[in-house]
Amino acid sequence: MSTCSRLKRPLVAVLVTLTGLLSGCATFLEEDTQEVNVRFMCAEKHIVATCNLKNEKGQWRVSTPGKATIINDASVLDITCRAPFIPSFSVSVLPMPSMGMLGNVLFGGVVGAAVDVYNNTGMKYPENIDISNPNCK
Repeated sequence: MSTCSRLKRPLVAVLVTLTGLLSGCATFLEEDTQEVNVRFMCAEKHIVATCNLKNEKGQWRVSTPGKATIINDASVLDITCRAPFIPSFSVSVLPMPSMGMLGNVLFGGVVGAAVDVYNNTGMKYPENIDISNPNCK
C-alpha cells in the first residue's frame, strides 16, 4: 500500500465525521425560541399599540414598543396591531434560514438542514419588526 493511499483513508474518515457532526448544527447550537422587537408606527411616529403575534406554534401578545419571545417555525408570523383612534392593521412576516442552517447547506448537511427545520431551529424571524400603518395621515 502506498503512503498516499494510507494518508487518504484517515483524511476521508475525518471529513465524514466532521460532516456528520455538523449536520443538524442549528438544532444543537440554537434554541427553538427567539425574541422579537415589535414597533408600531403611524406617520413615522412610534405609537403605543397592542399587537397579537401568531404562527403555527402559538400566539403571543405584546405592547409596542416591546419584545416578545416566540417559538420559531417555518410558517409566516401574522401580526395584528390595534391602537386607540387608529384602524387595526395586519402584516405577515416570513422566516429566513438561520446561520446554523446555512452552515448545514454549505457543508453538505442536507439531512441536518431538514432536521433543523423539523426542530424549529433552522428558521428565524427578523429580530426587529417595524410596522407602519398606511392608514395614518
